[in-house]
Amino acid sequence: MIHINSANLSVSLLHPLEDRSKTGSRYCTGCYIWQVRDVNGHCLLSGPHFPSENPAPFDGQGMPEVFEALLGGDEEPVGAEVCVIGVGMVKRTSHIEPFHPRNNPHVAEPCSWDIEQAAGCVVMTTEQSYKEKSIKLIREARVDGKRIESISRVQNTGGRDVTLRWFSHPFFPLNSDFECGKISPDAILQKNPGYYMGTGGKIFMTEYFPWRRGLFQLVEVPNVKLNFSIPHPIAGTIKMQTSYSVIRCALWANPNTFSFEPFMQRVLNPEETFEWQVTIEF
Repeated sequence: MIHINSANLSVSLLHPLEDRSKTGSRYCTGCYIWQVRDVNGHCLLSGPHFPSENPAPFDGQGMPEVFEALLGGDEEPVGAEVCVIGVGMVKRTSHIEPFHPRNNPHVAEPCSWDIEQAAGCVVMTTEQSYKEKSIKLIREARVDGKRIESISRVQNTGGRDVTLRWFSHPFFPLNSDFECGKISPDAILQKNPGYYMGTGGKIFMTEYFPWRRGLFQLVEVPNVKLNFSIPHPIAGTIKMQTSYSVIRCALWANPNTFSFEPFMQRVLNPEETFEWQVTIEF
């Protein structure tokens, strides 16, 4: 693990090489925040199998992030290798279309990351290529007081456009009243079996839903930067913000955790660079 600290928080990140048993094909391996602890050592993040110390890499823990769009290889047949941004070369083992890293777990060749670390900051950099497409990806995690920033910067270094389709997947602990929190500007939650909208736009989990299976539910949001106000059993209320306009947002939960998933999409022209971030304040 790699650790960075502030006066209020201790942040543990997976080392892309030394912690490969905890990574896989689904989540970006650079600056993968695994856990955040307060000054009393309390864990502030959760996961689908928390408090297991060795959850399946597919499910993960903490504040993972997902690049859904491939750098290249979308049309490759089963048995071929494709390029997953932030992960590396992944063997296509599933016939499921469209390709998604979650259905193809075998990493044939992981990314190589350059790592720079200071007291409150880690920067990891990798370069990836697939035929005429090339990128430089810089991932950065910062902690300052009670504030954590997860920053991504992608530079298109190749000769063709690159599509970025990405989302943040932070896992939060459940509250006694099953409240997930509020999204601003206001969100719309369609009728569904597991979640409901209470007073003031607060979203709740239905207590008697069979949560063991988990439930994914889209939440209708405007295509703007979003703010999340999330009740926390230890920290009180935490705030999450996106620096980018969210193209869609989802909610996922099971008996151990829930997660808001704000999605971003962008097309980078050759030589173009785009930077975005998610901020959480405990």
